[in-house]
Formats: sequence, C-alpha cells, structure tokens
Amino acid sequence: MNKAMKNITVASTILLAGMHALNYITDQCLIPVTSSKDNKIFHWRNLTIHYSEKGNAKNPALLLLHNLDPASSKEEWYRIDRELSEHFHIYELDLPGCGKSDKPNIIYINYMYVQLINDFINQIINKKTTICATAYSCSFTLMAARIYPEMIDKIIIISPPAIDTFVKQAETKEKLIDKMLSIPIIGTFSYNCIMTKENILDRNTYDYFYNKVNIPDRYLDISYYNAHYNHSNGKYLYGSIVSNYTNINLIHALPKIKHKIYLISHKDDKTICQEYIKYNPSIQAIYVSNCRKLPQLEIPETIRDQIYRIAL
Repeated sequence: MNKAMKNITVASTILLAGMHALNYITDQCLIPVTSSKDNKIFHWRNLTIHYSEKGNAKNPALLLLHNLDPASSKEEWYRIDRELSEHFHIYELDLPGCGKSDKPNIIYINYMYVQLINDFINQIINKKTTICATAYSCSFTLMAARIYPEMIDKIIIISPPAIDTFVKQAETKEKLIDKMLSIPIIGTFSYNCIMTKENILDRNTYDYFYNKVNIPDRYLDISYYNAHYNHSNGKYLYGSIVSNYTNINLIHALPKIKHKIYLISHKDDKTICQEYIKYNPSIQAIYVSNCRKLPQLEIPETIRDQIYRIAL
C-alpha cells in the first residue's frame, strides 16, 4: 500500500470512528419524555405496534392517526385526546416506523399501512370506526376506506396534502438516498444530522405551526425523542418517505369511496381541498384559521369541537 492510500485509509477510519461516536452519543443521551401508562401492544405480522385506548367502550369508536413522519407519534393528539375520550372510545396508534412501535429495516409502502388499519379495526376495535388522520396519513386512510369499507364509518382528514404529492413515484436519485440511509454508520449519522433539535424546530416553525409561540416545548421534546428512539431506526421510514415509496395515486380511488369524508384545513389551502372535492363532490371541507398542519396542537379546542360536530 503506497503512502497516499494509507493516508486515505487512516482518514476514512478516523472519520467513520467519529461518526460512530456521535451516533453513540445521540443514542445514549436520549431522554425518555413519553409515558407508558396507557400503552398497549398489538402484535401484528411480526411487528410490535404500540397503541393507547381511552374512554368508554360503549361510546362510538374513533381511531386517531398521526402524521406519517419518524418524528411523529400518537402523542400528536395529547392536547385533545382526553376530552375526546369523554364522548368516544379512543384509539391512538404509533404507526410502524414511528414512536415506540417497531422500526424495521424495510421499505415502507402505502399498502402496509392500509393493511394495518384494517387489521387493527377488525382485531382490536371490533366495531365500525370513524378515522381521524393527519396530513400524509390521509393517503392510506382513504385507500383503506376504498379497499376495506365495511368497518369504517366516517373519515376526517386534518391538513390534507395536495393530491399530486402522492402521485410522485420513486426515481433513481430518491432510491439512492434510501440506500444511503440504510448504511449502518454513515446512514445513521446522516439521519441524525437531519433530525437535530434545531432542524425539528425549524420544520415545526415553517411547516407545521402558524405561530412559533404556539409550538409546545413538550411537543418538540417528544418529536426529537420519537425521531431517535430505538437507535435512530426511524431513518428507514424517513428513507421510504423521501424516496416516495409511501405514496399512492388517490385519483382513481377517491370517486369510488362511499363514506362521508371531511377535510379540516387552513383557509389558505382551499385550492388543495377543492382538488379532493373535484374527484369526489360529496367531500365536505371545513376551513379554520391561525394554524398550519397540526391544528390539533395549535388550536386544539377548535379541532375538538369540529370532531364532535362531525362524528357524534
């Protein structure tokens, strides 16, 4: 080995060792911020799915689905779930790749979540259920209603993304990102650089909340914890999202869904809602103010009251 190659090898080894050390520090310094008090386990297809159940079993069933994001979890509903449980039998899931549920090294596809919703309703809830889903979870919620309509009652979508967002398919560049994130040390280090506390704050400030002062400190702590829980294995879901593997074209499914569908969205997103209504004119849109993508955290009383009005 000549001197140049030796220097490159030494430098690469030191660099990888540094990445590994920083990954280890991130993992070891993670402080638990979520409670296991109401936590239950659903063993589903070799995966452990965490969920919580609240309220009287005699009340109408309401399944709350958080946004599909490795920094999200069922804690997204913590500002309204207790009040909702006074009138509903509430179920909240940590979707695979999120929260405390398993985060396996797989390609996460839309149909996996469709199957999870159907199996969870049939095996755990076991009665007709209204589903309330946030943002990117709307795609597999709507597909579940299309494929397995029997056990679903009404559908409430909070902050639906533009329909063409779900049309994008995995291309070579995006697939490379997914493969890079799967590399043990380098992929984990890259993901940890993306999911820093500062970047999570920025994303909430510019994408998820209308006013920065409305971002609960607790939610930021929970988001960081979710992103890195289980050795930062949320990177596998993140890679699938970035690579568009979780997408599915809703255009052909929407006209065939017979359930009542309600969209709750910021008034500036009327164009997005009108796209959904174009494909299914029976869809009803409800517009709210002073919020962005997570109104259940920013204007919780308004969202709680809208859910009451729709689902009771």
